[in-house]
Amino acid sequence: MARASIPVTKIAKEAGVSPATVSRVLKHPELVQGKTRILIENAIKNAGYDLEALVKQNSNNSNNVIMVILPTIENPFYNNILKGIKTSATAHGFPVIIYTGNIDSKNLSNLLFVSKKTCVGGIICLGRKLELPIANAIEEEIPLVQCCEYNKDASSVYVSINDYLAAKNATNHILNLNYRRIAFINGPISYNYAQERLRGFEAALAEREVTIPPNWKISLPEVSYSLGLSAASQLLGTDDRPDAIFCAADVFALSVIKAANRYGLNVPRDIGVVGFDNIEVASIAVPSITTINQPAFQIGFTAGETMFERIRDPEAKPSPILLDTELISRDSIIPFHRKVKLS
Repeated sequence: MARASIPVTKIAKEAGVSPATVSRVLKHPELVQGKTRILIENAIKNAGYDLEALVKQNSNNSNNVIMVILPTIENPFYNNILKGIKTSATAHGFPVIIYTGNIDSKNLSNLLFVSKKTCVGGIICLGRKLELPIANAIEEEIPLVQCCEYNKDASSVYVSINDYLAAKNATNHILNLNYRRIAFINGPISYNYAQERLRGFEAALAEREVTIPPNWKISLPEVSYSLGLSAASQLLGTDDRPDAIFCAADVFALSVIKAANRYGLNVPRDIGVVGFDNIEVASIAVPSITTINQPAFQIGFTAGETMFERIRDPEAKPSPILLDTELISRDSIIPFHRKVKLS
């Protein structure tokens, strides 16, 4: 009698593909490209296994769930990304589950255990940039798409923006409005986006030969209104204060506006503010916030479609995708006119 269980790793080695591809053929053969599917099916048959029984057995426990890894549920920036992912997943008939937290060597085994128990067919990671061994370990077991944060050396594909160029463009906008005393409130420097936005900010200043005090570049441990308010108060509660503040998140920009009000300063007359992300509240704040628009919904939807491309053909290597950003000019910053002291 033909056998009905199968050593996936052995068949993968025989067919010259990954174990994830073999699993995909057994669970969703209709989603795998014909050439790859036929190669694996022949390897299974040649090894003496009952292909029909295996497909039936595995289809009863099909991996048809998409897992999204979120670093936190408190940052409103992720809302529209999730909407984009869910729109794509719904169109393909896959439910979405959320795993909260950043992935490292300490919780990798738990992630993979939960993924197996919940029949996860693909993971979209929005958390902190994955270390190379971690990213490759996930990819070996389950198709992985890195979203926003990414390790460019990993074998998995990523969907994001060019944070360096976006931050540089935002800083140049501030400089073009004649500001030179510019501070920067940034997110956790352990995140790739924070490193790249800082690099873009510094590059724009360097090209104009503008120097600022080192303590005007603040990196906070998380994107939080309360932490942003504390940082903004630190910058504005002194006579030697900046004339403009570039914020790596709109949440921080809202904090700056609040702090300015506390110190009797008017935005934009006394202090210019530029944010990043273009979350919904940025357009309805008073004043409305000039910001860098991240196409959050498009980022999420593209990540979802990229995932389903991976599911259809696990051996395919889609190209990395960096989506365009744009500066949205609103009311939180105006041209700066230097005050001339009269003797």
